[in-house]
Amino acid sequence: MWNGLKISEVFFEEYGLPMLEKDFAEYKDQIAAGLAGQTSECFGYDDYISRDHDYAPGFCLWLPEDLKKKIGDDLQKAYDDLPVQEFILNHRSDVGMAEPSNIMTGARSHRVGVHSIEEFFYEHTGMTHAPVTTEDWLATPQMHLAEAVNGKVFRDPSAKFSSIRNVWAGFYPEDVMKKKVAADLAMAGKTGQFNYIRSIKRGDVGAAYCCVTEFIYKITAALFLLNGRYMPYYKWRFRAMNEFTTLSSVIEPLLRLSQMSEEESSGKVELIERISGEIVKELVKRGWSSGYSDYLLDNAKLIMKTISDTEIASWNVFVGED
Repeated sequence: MWNGLKISEVFFEEYGLPMLEKDFAEYKDQIAAGLAGQTSECFGYDDYISRDHDYAPGFCLWLPEDLKKKIGDDLQKAYDDLPVQEFILNHRSDVGMAEPSNIMTGARSHRVGVHSIEEFFYEHTGMTHAPVTTEDWLATPQMHLAEAVNGKVFRDPSAKFSSIRNVWAGFYPEDVMKKKVAADLAMAGKTGQFNYIRSIKRGDVGAAYCCVTEFIYKITAALFLLNGRYMPYYKWRFRAMNEFTTLSSVIEPLLRLSQMSEEESSGKVELIERISGEIVKELVKRGWSSGYSDYLLDNAKLIMKTISDTEIASWNVFVGED
């Protein structure tokens, strides 16, 4: 059975592209097509559960803002008129559904169809252009950048859409990436290795829970960075980590840590230190740390010393955390 991305691509090839060639021949080479953004289909993670709402064949059409003003309404109408039900019936065994999901929240119509190039990137990155400055790279949370570069571009004759997308997809410049890793590990050390134990000693169960939760989040963010990946939003983080090639050994203890009760505080401390130790080994391997300390905050400060950009290197270690 096809996943949502495959469904989208075949639907475009069979109905979308012929529509562009027939009704928008004059403009078709300025229009990019694909599927990217929010929803599980864009990440390739959709399954049978995903099909209970907002699930139907569809794709995105991206064009310059000035062209959208000119033909956007007509293009959207042509898109809306595409025979979705006919496509489903023709590919019932591959699509795995008899009709579009009968629970449509309205978000679906916003995520597919006609968008300007500028609109798409502004929605996901806060900018209409490719990043230029350090501030540009640090301005947008990883989860939104993941949505800007996921999925697939089916066609882009002018390359206007892809030229911006490819810069974001190329990932953070090394100094920016190091700064973000340092910030995430610094906070992971403060919450998991330092304040969790203090909270337990105080009998503050709420604070202890927050410390472990924050530790898991910051370690996860750092793991994505160290794997050269943008971290998706919370629902798909552990699913995406199954694809890691770096520090994959840390995933199982992270999962165990997330499932342990507050009565298992000594076991949590052991797992926190085990996870931290594995990450320190990776930092040493990269030449970012001497490994003299297992405390992640100490290692974060050592990472800062390897940053070439003097301005970034001068920032507080916690600046740039996700």
